[in-house]
Amino acid sequence: MEKLRVIYSKSKEAIYLSHLDTLKVFCEALSRANIPVEFSKGFNPRPEITFAHPLSVGIESTGEIFEIILSEYVEPYYFIKQLNNVLPSGLTVLSADYVSLTEKNIMSRVYASTYLITFIYNEELLKDKTIREIEDIKKYYKKQMEKFLSQRNILVLKKSKERMERIDIKTQIINSEFTLDGSLEITVSSGSKKNLKPNFVMDGYNEFIEEKMEYEVKRTRILYI
Repeated sequence: MEKLRVIYSKSKEAIYLSHLDTLKVFCEALSRANIPVEFSKGFNPRPEITFAHPLSVGIESTGEIFEIILSEYVEPYYFIKQLNNVLPSGLTVLSADYVSLTEKNIMSRVYASTYLITFIYNEELLKDKTIREIEDIKKYYKKQMEKFLSQRNILVLKKSKERMERIDIKTQIINSEFTLDGSLEITVSSGSKKNLKPNFVMDGYNEFIEEKMEYEVKRTRILYI
């Protein structure tokens, strides 16, 4: 048996696939691609496949990970080519590398995720503005985000079926910085113990600026030990 760690991207219509749907698509693709997969034992045998950290519906990603147990060795290049030939639009295998069978389950090792948050500015806000004025507007919202993230405590309203409460997400934000194109690259806690979603950060930011800033999110990396 061999363990293969696979990195794939999720875009276009595929971002609306739930985790279970994504699992089903990959299982079907592995079968169609004639990849020698190892199956679990028991009443309902399934491919031995483990995803690192399920992605929320509606979010694009270029850094998703799953591990698959194969019953025999397959050249990574062949694996990538065969799988991409049968996967639907929006799901693309980017790389595949063998790892030790004795390594711990990838899901149990995840501790953080890196996201790229891109602001979508209201067209009316930018209408009839000069290039300099537009840049000043963008700098203002960037500065407000920096102020929001630099607070000693970042208290964000959390809603549940039973109650509403404010929680401090400061310790769950590992790192943040703006890219050259003005997008916010933010690394936050992820995994079974702590899981800070980027939309939760943006909810807090919108409350902070007392506006509703639209945005797009892309996950670029899953971090694990």
